[in-house]
Amino acid sequence: MWARTDGRHRVLLGLLVFNALSATIGGIALMTTWIPEQPEWVRATDFPSNYLPGVILMAVVGGSSLIAAIAQVKDSDGWPLASIVAGTVMAYWIVGELASIRAFHPLQVIYLVTGVLVVVLTPSTRPPGHRGP
Repeated sequence: MWARTDGRHRVLLGLLVFNALSATIGGIALMTTWIPEQPEWVRATDFPSNYLPGVILMAVVGGSSLIAAIAQVKDSDGWPLASIVAGTVMAYWIVGELASIRAFHPLQVIYLVTGVLVVVLTPSTRPPGHRGP
């Protein structure tokens, strides 16, 4: 297990919190039209508006990162798995977003990178009692 003072541990936690806050705020922005409705964003999807994608962004993408961050802080047994799931969810969200809205924004690169970094920075764990390299 990592020492709490490990820099990689803090960077990972920072990325998880950043992703959780960003996805939550972005989801709320889509649901409340802080971000004006963009019909072209949902044209190639089954969504009638930006509302449901906002719910998914907030609850699934933001929620998974929040759960992983809390699990890491509490040093729960499954926090590495939660972290990998959260990073993967973020990366897939961005890939799906690019494919569905068929438009590019520089923030998408940032979020794709943060999702991938979460996965890469999460330590692998070994089963209890495992010995060897």
